[in-house]
Amino acid sequence: MGPVSWTYPAELYSLKVRGKAVSLATATNWLFNFALAFAVPPGLSSIAWKTYFIFGTFNFAAFIHVFFMFPETVGRTLEEVEEIFESGHVFSPWKVGRDVGRRTLGEVRGKAAVDDEKDEKDSGSH
Repeated sequence: MGPVSWTYPAELYSLKVRGKAVSLATATNWLFNFALAFAVPPGLSSIAWKTYFIFGTFNFAAFIHVFFMFPETVGRTLEEVEEIFESGHVFSPWKVGRDVGRRTLGEVRGKAAVDDEKDEKDSGSH
């Protein structure tokens, strides 16, 4: 999976949980790399070339996982990605249409203006 464990979490999660999600993904990546560093040398010495069947199996499992669990996020903002997950396409990312979550500049600006007004009201009432 290589650099995917570094780049995908940073683009996928909202700002609210991004730091924790990226740190968990990074820790998991380091943990699996640590386990591989200890398992591969003895594996190569005892079962030799058959060790690569283990790598092939894990790569195939990773392919299945990515295909069924990771929606395409290219060209989307974090808010649009969040809407993809809120729409309920948890186990079927191929069903996510290209228009799900898409917003025009006017919609984004309008939402930002409403959020600013709400923040001003909240800060003024304290």
